[in-house]
Amino acid sequence: MITGSLSHWSQERAYAHPVLRKAIDFLFESDFTLLEEGRHPIWGDDMFALISTIRTRPASEPPAEKHERFLDIHYVIEGEETIGCKVRDEQTLPFESHPEDDYSLYSELEGESMISLAPGRYAVLFPEDIHRPGLTETEPAEVRKVVIKINRELF
Repeated sequence: MITGSLSHWSQERAYAHPVLRKAIDFLFESDFTLLEEGRHPIWGDDMFALISTIRTRPASEPPAEKHERFLDIHYVIEGEETIGCKVRDEQTLPFESHPEDDYSLYSELEGESMISLAPGRYAVLFPEDIHRPGLTETEPAEVRKVVIKINRELF
């Protein structure tokens, strides 16, 4: 997992892998007031942005998820979101798997870390990162966000 801020992207860009550069450049260069919710291609079916508005929930409600084929970059446009995260280990097993749709679901995660995202902040989640997006540590609220999906084969 990598976290960052677009306010530092100009300085940090040189250190990023070219595939991550392309994805974060999309975040940096886009005017999200002009983009509608839905899917926006960046690099065909191998890299695309999903813009949505979600309602945050307490960490006890949603299951965690993990993907094998795609990395996720979560970016907050408006509002605040907390994402629970834990690196996969042999003891943490999914309660449900859907390889055809590239996700597995997990219940409680022992040692889960919480990452707070506010507007302009992003988190890069790799296939080994089990993550629980859309959380709040206070009252539920609406969050407008982008999730960029990146096919791991691009690396």
